[in-house]
Amino acid sequence: MLLWLPTLAAVGQRYEISGQCSLSGSITMTVFDGDSSSHTYNGHIDRGLFYFNGTVARPVLASLTHPSMPHPLYFYLENAEITINLNATHPEASLINGSRSNSEYRYLMERYRNEDDGNAFLRQYVREHSADIYAPFILYSHMQLMDEGTLRQLIGQLEGDATHVYHYTLLRRWQRETPSVSEGSEMPNFTFVDSHKNQVNFNKVRNTTGSTLLVVGSSWCDQCKSLVSRAERLTKDKNIAILYIRIDDSPAGWDAPFLKQLSVDHLPYVILVDADGRVLARDIRQWELDGFLR
Repeated sequence: MLLWLPTLAAVGQRYEISGQCSLSGSITMTVFDGDSSSHTYNGHIDRGLFYFNGTVARPVLASLTHPSMPHPLYFYLENAEITINLNATHPEASLINGSRSNSEYRYLMERYRNEDDGNAFLRQYVREHSADIYAPFILYSHMQLMDEGTLRQLIGQLEGDATHVYHYTLLRRWQRETPSVSEGSEMPNFTFVDSHKNQVNFNKVRNTTGSTLLVVGSSWCDQCKSLVSRAERLTKDKNIAILYIRIDDSPAGWDAPFLKQLSVDHLPYVILVDADGRVLARDIRQWELDGFLR
């Protein structure tokens, strides 16, 4: 007797995406389906309809892009029949049905938007769901809204399934390529351009017998000048050297490599370094100077 065994497709082990939109031409789907890889598939929009099919080993992040869209539509893909009503003007408002993983993710994002402190909600979520497949993408897409110390701590807590998704690899790469300047860590050496247009090495000019107050500012920043003047008064009788770096002294400006290396994203930016080259405090605000310099 012959026994018929159904194929994977027959038991639903494939995804089938049926989409509709107001666009025309080609539409691209990118599937972030590996620890460090992604695959791109091109589809054609025929009278407002598009279609994709294939298989994934587990629920994974995917995106849809089109030249007319302001930014990609990110969604979670799994082996199921999925329908997408694509909003080309506001992709985040698109309607997606059939993917349980995507429904869970969208619910999470709705809670984030409705929280008084959305960032605190996301931080708490990652702490309590450190093995969740959504956690790495949440951290990666919101990393600019978190301080570096907290971000590094949350990345270090990721475990299980969360360590086998695409954006976990991106987070770990960021960790490797961005030296930590969190409190208690060693201050990374860096090169900057001084007011005389000379290339200067930080370790050669920092105070090795006391502390160094590093102030990153610009010639057009009045708040930066005020902070430096105040710091000079507060450090008059102390073994604290003030190193004032103006970003417009460098032709690279905001693209100067050391700004990314130190995670400087606003001016003035103040870091206090001890005689051994370790970070005592970072992102000190003007009203906090007195307390730190005492």
